[in-house]
Amino acid sequence: MPTLPENSARLSLPYIQPAQAQKHVTHNEALRVLDVLVQLSVASRTLTLPPLAALNGSCYLVPAGAGGEWAGQAGQIALRDGGAWDFLSPVAGWLAMVLDESRLLFFDGTDWRLPDVLAPVMDSLGIRTSADATNRLAVAGDASLFTHDGTGHQMKINKAATGQTASLLFQSDWSGRAEMGLAGNDDFTIKLSADGTTWHDALRLDAGSGLASGMAVTQTPGDTTPGRLLKVGDSAAVLAATPLLRVPVGGSANALALTSGAGFAAPLPDGLELRFRATLANTGAATLALDAGPALPCVTPTGAALPAGFIRPECDTRARHHAGQWVLERAPETGSTAQGQFERLSNGVQRVWATRPTQSSSAPTSWTFPLPFASVPHAAASAQGADFHGATISSPTPANCQFDAWTSAGARANGVNVALSAVGRWY
Repeated sequence: MPTLPENSARLSLPYIQPAQAQKHVTHNEALRVLDVLVQLSVASRTLTLPPLAALNGSCYLVPAGAGGEWAGQAGQIALRDGGAWDFLSPVAGWLAMVLDESRLLFFDGTDWRLPDVLAPVMDSLGIRTSADATNRLAVAGDASLFTHDGTGHQMKINKAATGQTASLLFQSDWSGRAEMGLAGNDDFTIKLSADGTTWHDALRLDAGSGLASGMAVTQTPGDTTPGRLLKVGDSAAVLAATPLLRVPVGGSANALALTSGAGFAAPLPDGLELRFRATLANTGAATLALDAGPALPCVTPTGAALPAGFIRPECDTRARHHAGQWVLERAPETGSTAQGQFERLSNGVQRVWATRPTQSSSAPTSWTFPLPFASVPHAAASAQGADFHGATISSPTPANCQFDAWTSAGARANGVNVALSAVGRWY
């Protein structure tokens, strides 16, 4: 008759031996071990010192570096029993539920760790929601994270054939509103819908050429619909149809070079309008070249060559092509000097004004204009008060004039404030 081993092969439970005295001791020890290992659960796996108030029957997984009565027992199951600690050695394949983590671990023969997926291929997976035959992977949460594992990360959406779909669909209350990807062909498309039924191709990038089409880009060379992207090739017609398109400027103060991006070639269409912001004021007559074309003369709205300072770097200049030259306009220029205030217009009109006191009762007082005129302007003066008959202008020149205030007796008055103005041309 073979010799009966003292312990079972798997759980090392003690066997009752033939003619053994006090058989109940062996039997009870086996039950004690079974009580621990069947439906094994442990309170924690992170405590490095035994808890002081551990109850009999409580179990812990001893972590590496544990001390006290757990020293040297890393990986063991610590059982509190009879006021002392007993240690059970796990066997590969044992499972344990860690209560403070609500997590199931298994022993791989060396350490306790998370179990691998039981099957290498799963039919479906639902995370906080239900998966189905169409949505094999379903996730419910505030966000989903896909990150790198040391370098980059690539998400792949594959389809079986050209006529199939590989896309991202964005829904509102389960109704489609936007889709991007390969939708029924190999072109990359961004589609939009307001109701989930009627869809518009907002942008389509051709797989063969990379060129763009769709509702978001110009439909014809002259399309000026607000909000559409301007395609190369349509830009010349759009510029011609859309006045005051702002373009970059280069060149020098008196030889401007504009770049529209449309590739205009001579002869330029009459009526083409642009605007630009120069970096320098012109110092005299100027020319303008568009898109590396010929340098054409610039004129004022009256047809005169540009005077110095007509092009101002502090504001935009409007340029309209007409009959082989550029007609320029600018915003009204206003300002002041110690001699008064002024206003200059694109058409050459200049107006100046000030209030000055008379300084003599024997000779006229001189007023130097805030800015000079191109020719003698029309000047006017007025003085108010019961003792004054009026005010007069004398000896006007393009740079100044004389003025007087008169009493009702016809005598010059000294120290009287006189309102002065002059209107003429600055070029």
